[in-house]
Amino acid sequence: MTSPPWRWSFALAALGLLGACVTIGGMEPWVDPARLAAYEVTRPGEVLFRREARAAVLAATPPALRARLCGSGSLPMASLTAPEAFGAERTGGTDTRLEPFSWALMHNAASAFGTGDGAAAEALLAALDRWAREGALARLDNDEPATYYALDRMLLPAIVSFALASEGGRPDTPAEVRVRHWLAGLVERTRARRAQQDGGGISARNNHSYLDASVLMAWGALTGDDGLFRAGPAAFERALWQMRPDGSLPLETARGARALWYQRHAIASLVAIAEMAATQGQDLYALEIEGRSLHRAVDFLLDASVDPAKVLPYARADENPGVEADWRQQDLGFLARRGHGRHYMAWAEAYMARFPGRMETRRLRATLERADPAFRPMIDDYAGGNATCFFADPGA
Repeated sequence: MTSPPWRWSFALAALGLLGACVTIGGMEPWVDPARLAAYEVTRPGEVLFRREARAAVLAATPPALRARLCGSGSLPMASLTAPEAFGAERTGGTDTRLEPFSWALMHNAASAFGTGDGAAAEALLAALDRWAREGALARLDNDEPATYYALDRMLLPAIVSFALASEGGRPDTPAEVRVRHWLAGLVERTRARRAQQDGGGISARNNHSYLDASVLMAWGALTGDDGLFRAGPAAFERALWQMRPDGSLPLETARGARALWYQRHAIASLVAIAEMAATQGQDLYALEIEGRSLHRAVDFLLDASVDPAKVLPYARADENPGVEADWRQQDLGFLARRGHGRHYMAWAEAYMARFPGRMETRRLRATLERADPAFRPMIDDYAGGNATCFFADPGA
């Protein structure tokens, strides 16, 4: 579709980024311009799932169960203030100060959409508008990959939450105009930074880049910008070009004790990208490159979680594991809910709902139940919010 003039700069810049990254490490070209051009925003305003269809499913769900899946009641957001400056900590860690804001966004968006909680929607929009009026995150402390990683982790649920809480089919309110302008500026900042990298650096090619692409794709879906939307399918293709025949992703599985942790990080963003494509009528799940597909990546994660020996030949590289641990002892902590409430396997809800008959789905469910029989609801930034509310079969 045709984008309004104010969006052209975003679209052209995104296409420039894609055109700059024609090959990965001497491998076969991963961007086919003709194929990429087929990806278009056919339902502008719809981001992660088709709201009308999901709303009908939830409306037919008993109220008590719906509240359990989607949450009930709003979280207060008035006290959540943006840091004056934001960035990676001097120790090299990740700045976590946006996490309370993104958590409240995800909770309130699901409660507003899933249970019709008007107070949750009002709190969400009021908080976004306050941050927009204050020009939150206008200054970043540094240009470290971890800074943009943390920003992207807030942006994806912010875009999804804004899309769910604001009413489509009518002109934006003044507050919504301000929020759109603020979010557009943040999206442009993360896009421009990746464009400057020109494919260089590991974070421009690993799970960070997939998260970046999911943010650009979400904003493209919300605003009807085909150029930004195509960042998702391009990153998805790149992942398949990089993938080994066994489904492992080289830049993730080299990460020592957290080789599987980062394999799962990548899968989470790739599933989000595939779901956003499906919302617009396009099937990335079916895409294969020389037999490599997203299903193979899921297979490898499940296989190696049971038998870590499968990942050890790759993990022994021990590149930037993020933890002080023996690479032979794989960190499987992502299989259960984290202390901050997020579940890093939340992407599995979308996958299981879309492929109820696949062996991977049966294995995923069994794996999650072994780690925590009460694994729902599953909420995570990488998944865009409460994936249980958005995707799960209430009767499963």
